[in-house]
Amino acid sequence: MRRLFGTILLWFWLTLIVVASLLTLLFIHSGWGHGFLLHVTIHDLLVYSVAGAIFCWFVSRHLTKPLHRLGEAAAGIAEGRLDTRVDPSLRARRDEIADLARNFDGMAERIEALVNGQRRLLADVSHELRSPLARLMVALSLAKQGRPEEAAGNLERIGAEARRIDALIGQLLALTRIDSGVDRGSPAPFDLTALVQEVASDGAFEARAHNRNVVITQADPCTFIGFEEPLRSAVENVVRNAIRHTAEGTTVSISLEVKNATAILRVRDHGPGVPPGMLTEIFQPFRRIANGDSDGAGLGLAIAERAVNIHRGSIRAINAPEAGLIVEIVLPLGVPADHT
Repeated sequence: MRRLFGTILLWFWLTLIVVASLLTLLFIHSGWGHGFLLHVTIHDLLVYSVAGAIFCWFVSRHLTKPLHRLGEAAAGIAEGRLDTRVDPSLRARRDEIADLARNFDGMAERIEALVNGQRRLLADVSHELRSPLARLMVALSLAKQGRPEEAAGNLERIGAEARRIDALIGQLLALTRIDSGVDRGSPAPFDLTALVQEVASDGAFEARAHNRNVVITQADPCTFIGFEEPLRSAVENVVRNAIRHTAEGTTVSISLEVKNATAILRVRDHGPGVPPGMLTEIFQPFRRIANGDSDGAGLGLAIAERAVNIHRGSIRAINAPEAGLIVEIVLPLGVPADHT
């Protein structure tokens, strides 16, 4: 506070001296005596200096008190107390300091959510890697100590667990790239309809091996400005998730509709659906439903949500009226994607 008080007082003094000098020159030019002017000027300067010092003290206290509270909150966050927020009285003010306090709280909430999310992700990754690594070590031990005729089966198990770990790491890298913006480049126009058709064709090829199918029921022409590869990854993950959960002998339906300056992509399967309480949780990393297929790592829909978010869109899951799940992606047309 002392430094701010000194700065305010210095500027007050400089202003006072300049005004006094101008008034003195004006009075001399008007014919007033030098002695009288000197007496009046010194007397007024003393009075104004005392009054100004008191005024500057109150001003500096008015400014530094809320800044001191903001500094304490920032120090709390720096020490790891991520739930620290500024005093509610600061947000109740009607000045720029209240705006600063609200922005600070918003920043603190965002940092807390990001750090807690990273901690949960690290814990989930550790948990997900533990099981396949344990099975791999058991299979390796059996391959070394078991009978020769069992070696082929144990080696196949080792290969399967290694592929599972490789797929998990690959999805984690994809999630990290989308979040960090690495190799994202700049938004560019591309044919969203063609992208959806290509993903549907690839999905149909994969689905036929499991007696399932993928069809496009609607494909409106759409040119979209954004990041093609992250969006392709989002659509692929949603379609593959639908193929994995749809019942054998059924069809995954894909539609792309353009209306009201938005592109709406819907992917519908004919599987068991999702419990209502988990319709939002399935977009979090490693969230799986209890009766779902456990072969996936639980990252596909999380990757899709991140990719949609950087295009300022939205994604949601809805249970179909009869059976199955509908995943709906809404992308605004003409809105620039997030570069960060």
